[in-house]
Amino acid sequence: IFYNYFLRNFSIASIELLLGLMFFVAGVGFGLEHWLSSLRTGVVASSGTVMLAALPVILGFQLLLSFLNYDMQSSPTRVLHTRL
Repeated sequence: IFYNYFLRNFSIASIELLLGLMFFVAGVGFGLEHWLSSLRTGVVASSGTVMLAALPVILGFQLLLSFLNYDMQSSPTRVLHTRL
């Protein structure tokens, strides 16, 4: 993935992949941390805390879907040679 999307062909898909992974992992990490903290203390997390975890997860997932869309649409459709 690094060779194909960052060294050979840097495009918007490369940025979407980076940002999507960062947002998704950060949102899951933040949410998991606060969920475990809420589990230990017995105090319910506020709706703002839940949304602070949910929004990066949703945005990261959308960026990863956009990366996959760009990747599938950029595949070659014309053959190099008629015998291939």
